[in-house]
Amino acid sequence: MCVVVPGYNNNKKFRIEYNLNSIFQQNYTNYFVVIIDDASTDGSSVIYEKYLSFYNIGGSKHIFIKNSDRKTAVENIYTAVKQYCDP
Repeated sequence: MCVVVPGYNNNKKFRIEYNLNSIFQQNYTNYFVVIIDDASTDGSSVIYEKYLSFYNIGGSKHIFIKNSDRKTAVENIYTAVKQYCDP
């Protein structure tokens, strides 16, 4: 199973930790998470990286992408599914 987590300036809108905890603390363990920061300007990407590092969440379980330019949510999800999720 593949879970895509797109975000833009999430630091101001909701707690990143809460959302990622809801994924990484599941009993089901056969999943891969694609986290996409869509060129946030509020430091969201730093929070994502600190969270993943602090909780020592291995790279085989997720990939973190930081876009340099803004895209639409649909573009981010499509790209993530196409490139990182098995059909």
